[in-house]
Amino acid sequence: MTRLKLLDTPIFRLILLSSVIFGLSACAMFGVMYGAVTSFLEGRVDAEVQAEAHLLAESEGNGDPAHLAGRLQRRIARNHQPGMFYLLETGSGEVLAGDMPAVPVPFSGAYDLPPPPVPGFTPEHVLRGYGMTLPSGMNLLVARDTYPEDQIADLMERTFTVGVLLTLVAALGSGALVSRRILRRMEDIGRTSREIMSGDLSRRIPAGTGDRDFDGLATDLNQMLARIEELMDGVRQVTDNIAHDMRTPLTRLRQHLERVRMSGGTVSDYQNAVDVALLETDGLLETFGGLLRIAQIEARRPGAGLQAIDLSALCMMIAETYGPVAEAENVHLAAAVVPGLTIAGDRQLLMQMLVNLLENALQHNGPGIEVRLLLQSDGKEIVMTVSDDGIGIPAEERENVLKRFYRVDPARSIQGSGLGLSLVAAIAKYHGATLAIEDNGPGLNVLVRFPQRD
Repeated sequence: MTRLKLLDTPIFRLILLSSVIFGLSACAMFGVMYGAVTSFLEGRVDAEVQAEAHLLAESEGNGDPAHLAGRLQRRIARNHQPGMFYLLETGSGEVLAGDMPAVPVPFSGAYDLPPPPVPGFTPEHVLRGYGMTLPSGMNLLVARDTYPEDQIADLMERTFTVGVLLTLVAALGSGALVSRRILRRMEDIGRTSREIMSGDLSRRIPAGTGDRDFDGLATDLNQMLARIEELMDGVRQVTDNIAHDMRTPLTRLRQHLERVRMSGGTVSDYQNAVDVALLETDGLLETFGGLLRIAQIEARRPGAGLQAIDLSALCMMIAETYGPVAEAENVHLAAAVVPGLTIAGDRQLLMQMLVNLLENALQHNGPGIEVRLLLQSDGKEIVMTVSDDGIGIPAEERENVLKRFYRVDPARSIQGSGLGLSLVAAIAKYHGATLAIEDNGPGLNVLVRFPQRD
C-alpha cells in the first residue's frame, strides 16, 4: 500500500478538506475572541489609570504643587497600586515628583509608553498611560504595566496554536488510519473479486473484523456471491442433466429411424416410424418447455404483479377436475379445504403448481391422494398440502428432487422429465412461500406455506 495511494483515497481527501475548513473556522473564531478579550483588557487598564489620574487631580487642592507631589511620593513609597507609575511635571517639563522619566510636554489622553528603567523590566513590559493637564498648569501622568494582560493574550495565542495544531494532526492522523483501513478492506474485496473472476467461485470476502459497516457490506456481498455460485452450479447441473437426459431419447430416436431406413419397410412402417419420432420429439419439446417456464418464473421479481386469489376456490376446482382422472387410475382423490382463504398470487402459476403436485402424486400413486388447505392457528400462514400413499422418497433425497432433471432411481422407470417439483419450487419461491417434503408413512406430504401479509 503506497503512501501516494493512501493520500489519494476519497476519505482522506474529505478529512483533509474538513480539517482545512475547521482550521479556517477556528482562526476566525479565535480572531473574534482574541479581539474581544484584548479589547476588554485594554479597556480595563485604561479605566484604571484614568480613575487613578482623576482621583489625584481632585486632591490637587488649591493648586499647591508641593501638596500633590507629596501625595504622589507617598503612594509610590507605599506601593499603593502594584505596577502603577506616576509623573508630575510643570508646564515647562520640569519633573516635580514621580518614578518615571520625563515625558515631552504637553501630553493628554491615553497612550502606550516604553518600559521605565526599573530592574526586572524588559522590552515586553509596555506601559499604558493616561495624561492630563491640571487647572494649575501642571501635567499629571499615570501609567500601569500591561505585562499581566499581555501574558494572558500570549497564553491565548499559544493555547490556540497548540490546540489547532494538535487537532489538525489528530484529524490527519485519523484520516490516514481510516484510509489505510478502508484501503485494506477494499484490497481484500478486490483480491477476492479477482480470484472469483479467475474461476474460484467458492471465495468469500473476509468478515467479522469488528467494523460493522464493512462487515455488513461483506455479508451482503458474500450472500450475493453464494447466490451466484448456486446459480452457476444450477447451470452446470442443468447442462449436465440435459446432456445426460436428452442423449438417451435422441439416441433412441436416431436408432429407431436408422432401423426403419435399413429395413426397407412399407409405407405403413415409415408412417409408424414418423409417429414414434413425433412422440419422442414432443417429449423433448415438453422438457425444453418446462425449462423455459422455470427460467421465466425465476427471472421475475418475486411478488411482482400479484393479485388477490381465492386459493380455497382454486384448490377445490383443481381437485374436482382431477377427480375423474384419479378414479381412472383407481386412486381416491379427497379434498379438505377451508373456504375463503385468500392470498396475493398469480392464478395461472398457482394452478400450474397444484396440477404438478397432483400429477406427481398420481405417477407415484397408492390407494389415495388428499388435498388439504388450512390456516395456521396463529393466523400467520396458509398451508397447502398434497398427500399421497405412494412409494415415497428417502429423506436424504428430498432436497435433491427439487433440482432440475433429478429423479430418484426407482422413478427412472416412470415417464417424466424430472422438472415437475423444480417448477413447483420456482413458483413457491416467486410467491414468497416455502416448500417442504415430509414423510406420510407411506408416501409423501408436500407442504407449501404461504405467509399471510398484513
